[in-house]
Amino acid sequence: MDEAELLLRRMRYRLNRQGMLELDAWLTKLFDADFGEPDIAAAVSDLLHHEAPELQAMMHGEIPIPNVLRPWLSCN
Repeated sequence: MDEAELLLRRMRYRLNRQGMLELDAWLTKLFDADFGEPDIAAAVSDLLHHEAPELQAMMHGEIPIPNVLRPWLSCN
C-alpha cells in the first residue's frame, strides 16, 4: 500500500469517528469526494484538525465550510 492510499484510509476512518453520531453522519458525505484532487484532500485534512464544537458550528452554518467541500457538506 502506498503512502497516498494510507493517507486516504486514515482520513476516511477519521471522518467516521468524530465521537458524535450527528457529526459522523454529516462528515461521511465526504466519502463521495474525490480525494485524488489535492485541494479536496487538503481541505478534508484541515477539517479533521477542528474540534467537535467547531465542526458542529460548520454543520449548522455558524462557521463557513471550505468552498471546495460545499458540494458535500451543504449547511442545514
